[in-house]
Amino acid sequence: MYQPEIPKVHFGFKYFVFPWLFLLSKLPFWVLYRISDLIFVILYHILKYRRKVVLENLRNSFPHRGEKFIQSVQRKYYRHLSDLFVETIKGYSISERQMMKRMINENKDVYLDYFNKNQSFIVVMSHCGNWEWICLMSQLTCKQQVFCTYKTLSSDGFNWFMYQIRSKFGAKPVSMTETLRAFANNKGSVTVTALIGDQNPSGVNQVYWADSFLNQETAFLSGPAKISKKFNLPIVYLDSRKLSRGHYAARSLTIINNPSELTEDQISETISNHIQNEILNQPEIWLWSHRRWKHKRTAK
Repeated sequence: MYQPEIPKVHFGFKYFVFPWLFLLSKLPFWVLYRISDLIFVILYHILKYRRKVVLENLRNSFPHRGEKFIQSVQRKYYRHLSDLFVETIKGYSISERQMMKRMINENKDVYLDYFNKNQSFIVVMSHCGNWEWICLMSQLTCKQQVFCTYKTLSSDGFNWFMYQIRSKFGAKPVSMTETLRAFANNKGSVTVTALIGDQNPSGVNQVYWADSFLNQETAFLSGPAKISKKFNLPIVYLDSRKLSRGHYAARSLTIINNPSELTEDQISETISNHIQNEILNQPEIWLWSHRRWKHKRTAK
C-alpha cells in the first residue's frame, strides 16, 4: 500500500511556532469560540479580508436575490470562516469521542457495503462546512484505509502542521501531485480516497466547463472523472451541513456506479451538480473568499 511522504518542516517553525499552535489546540471550545469572535471582528470589520471578492462572488452567484440576502450570507460566511480557523487548529488535539460527537457520519452503511464487497471507491466533497474535520472523522467510521488528497501549502511549516492534523486518526494525506501514484500503488487494496471536487484549476487546459454553475461558466478539475474511469472506481459524493457552532453532519451518496458507462464530462457534470446543490442548501458555509472564477472560458 502507498505510503505518503511526510512533509519536511524547518526547525524554527517546529520549535517556535508549533508550541503555540499546540497550546491553542488544547483550549476548551468555549474559549476558542471567543477567539473566533475576535477573529471575525478583525477579518470582517478591520482588515476587510477579501470582502470585495466575497461580494462579487455572491452577487454573481445569486443575481436574482436582493442585497439584504447577499449581505446576510456574507456576514454569516465570515463568522463561519473564523470558526473554521479555530476548529482546524483544535483538530490537532481533539479526542475521538469529541470528533464523533461533533462530525456525525449519518450513513456509514455506504462505506461498510463497499468494504464487504472488497471494493475501493472515491469520495468527492467540496469546501463546504469543515472539510478538515471530515478527514478526521472518516478514518474513525471507515474500515477501509482512507487517503485524503490535499493541495500543498506555500508555507512548509503549516503544510507539515496540517499533515499532522489530517493523519491524526490514521488517514493518510496525499498531495495532489502524488494522487495518481497513490492509486496505482493501491491496486489490490481496499481503500477510500477523498478528493476535493471544487478545487480551482491552475489553468484552463484539460478542464471541464460547467455552463451554469451558480449562474456562471465555471472550470472544474477533471481529475476525479479521469481517475474514476482509469481505475474503474465508483464515486460517492459527501455533502455536509453545519448543525450549530462546532457541530456538523455528513451524508454520503453513491452518484457514479459504473464509470465505464459514462464519459468524463458526464461524470464531471454529475459532480458539479451535487456541489451546487450542497452550496445552495447552506450558502454561508462555502469558501466564498476563494477566487473561484478567476479563469474565463476562451472562445472556440
